[in-house]
Amino acid sequence: MMEPKVSYIKWIQERISVRTYEGREIKKDDLVKLSQVIKDVNNVMNTQVKLSLIQNDSGSDQNQKLGTYGVIKGTKTFISAVIQKDEKEVVELGYYLEKVILYATGLGLGTCWLGGTYNRKDFEEYIDLGKDETLAVLIAIGYKKDQQSLMETAMRIMAKSNQRKPSSELFFDQDLEHPLDVNRSGDYAKVLEMVRIAPSASNKQPWRIIKNNEFYALYCFRTPGYGIMNYDLQMNDMGIAKCHFELSAIELGLKGRWIKQETRPEFPNLDYVVSWECLSEF
Repeated sequence: MMEPKVSYIKWIQERISVRTYEGREIKKDDLVKLSQVIKDVNNVMNTQVKLSLIQNDSGSDQNQKLGTYGVIKGTKTFISAVIQKDEKEVVELGYYLEKVILYATGLGLGTCWLGGTYNRKDFEEYIDLGKDETLAVLIAIGYKKDQQSLMETAMRIMAKSNQRKPSSELFFDQDLEHPLDVNRSGDYAKVLEMVRIAPSASNKQPWRIIKNNEFYALYCFRTPGYGIMNYDLQMNDMGIAKCHFELSAIELGLKGRWIKQETRPEFPNLDYVVSWECLSEF
C-alpha cells in the first residue's frame, strides 16, 4: 500500500463518519490515488476478498439510484468489499479497509462505513459478483458538507457517535477485574487511545484489550444477536481496532508483531482475536 507522508495518528483523530457530502466530483488525482491504494490492498490480501471503486454516473438523483435510504446524501462514489460467502477472515478485511479510509482522510475526503443501510440489489448492479460471492460492506466517500442533514444529526445522536466508552471499560490488566492504568502504559497510552476512539458499527465498541506480560491481547465482546447477518460486523470492528493499534505503535516507534497466542487467558463472553507482542520492552 502507498504510505502517507502525514501522521496516521493525526488522521485517526480527525476522521469522523460523514453522511452528508457536497455533491461535487472527487478530484481526478485523488481518484487515481484511491484506485492505486485499492489495487494494492487487493494484491496484498491473502483472503478471498476484492475491493472496488464504484461511481454512479447515471442521472442526478444518485442517492435514490444507489439505494442508501436517504442515509447518504451528496455523493455517487463508494468503495465496495466483496467476499466469498464462506469467508471467515473478516478481521483482515476491516483492518485493510480502515487503512484505505485513513488514507482517504489524508486526501481531505470524508467517509462512512455502511454495514446494512443500503439496497443490496442496487449496488450489485455495479459489481461483477460471482455466484459464491456476497457484498459484505460499503464505504461512502466524498467531500464533507459542513451542514449535516437532519437524518445524519438524528443518527449521530441515536448512536451516540461523539461518545466513546472510558478506557476503564475497554482495557484491562491480566484479567477483567483490573482495569489497566493507561497513564502508566508509557507510549502505549497513545496507542490505546487511538483504539478507544476508533469507529464501530452502531458505536458498539466491541474491542477489549487485556495486557498480559509482554502481550496486548485483543478480544471481541459481542452484542448478542447483533451484526452478523451475511457479514460479521463486530469482527470487522476488531479489524479496525487492530489497524489503529498497529499504525499508532509503528508511528511511535514501538516494535512489535501480531501473533496468535496458543496459551492465553480465556474469559466468558469474550472471543479471542489476536495479540500484539511487544518487542521494544525487553
